[in-house]
Amino acid sequence: MTSRGGAGVTGVTAGHSSTGFIGRLQRRLPIAPSGGVRTLTPFGYARGMLPDTNQDGIQPNAPVALVTMEIRHPATDSLSDSASREFKQLLINDLPIERQAQDLSWGMTTPGSPPTPVADRFVRYVNRDNTVAASLKSQAVVVETSAYSSFEAFSDIVLRVADARAQVSSIVGVERIGLRYVLEIRVPTGFDGRVEWSNWIDEQLLGPQRLTPGGLALTEWQGAAVFREAQPGKSLIVRYGPGVGQALDPSYHLRRTTPTQTGPFFLMDIDSFWTPPSGSIPEYNRDALISTFQDLYGPARVVFQDMITSRLKDELLRQ
Repeated sequence: MTSRGGAGVTGVTAGHSSTGFIGRLQRRLPIAPSGGVRTLTPFGYARGMLPDTNQDGIQPNAPVALVTMEIRHPATDSLSDSASREFKQLLINDLPIERQAQDLSWGMTTPGSPPTPVADRFVRYVNRDNTVAASLKSQAVVVETSAYSSFEAFSDIVLRVADARAQVSSIVGVERIGLRYVLEIRVPTGFDGRVEWSNWIDEQLLGPQRLTPGGLALTEWQGAAVFREAQPGKSLIVRYGPGVGQALDPSYHLRRTTPTQTGPFFLMDIDSFWTPPSGSIPEYNRDALISTFQDLYGPARVVFQDMITSRLKDELLRQ
């Protein structure tokens, strides 16, 4: 039996955080793994909550570090050589670079014996900027980007990957569909180098920040909230807390599009996902994928808006 250690996209770690709290937070809960008055939607710089940017760069304090979509399916064999060539040709204009990759998990052994690493090898297709990737794993199709511009643009590449995958080899069923945003909220620090997060983040998320037991200062906290429908279906897991450095490991396989920073940030890790009811495994259906993907974006958008203050919304809009 293999322990996978998390129910979704891997690779988001403590990075440069001085205490590694993000990594510990991931282990605590399984993870899987968007001119004139503008409609207030989160995450995107090209459309939605934040103003347009040109194609030459992203604002230095853009909050989105990584966006991931996962279609999890029953385990299948690797694509045949001919199917792999066809898949690559279908996406040659979008993801022309082919790379071998692997995920490591830990296999369970006899009592008293140390766990042994188990490698899940797969092929990852990447764009020339190294900011968008599609991974064909034995149990999932994963699309991710470190250069998120809008939900519509991300949806477009997700569907192109899913269409190509379904064309070269059938997806036998769907066990989970997930949409995940990893955000780094960065704001100006005070004269002491610290951030008064209550100016930017909703007070309900700030934990025991005003406690000073024995004169000790609070340097970190971590939180997680789980939201579910009454019946199995849509769920939302939000992880949050302050960090130092960056949310993604510096060696992450996608290139960071914003300057590397070493100062404080507030992590928002929003994982919106759907699982079929009653343990069923429905057939893959393109229309159902589109509908579900859009349904998952809604709660992610709303919870982001609820987590930040009006002041932060105004600051982001002005950039």
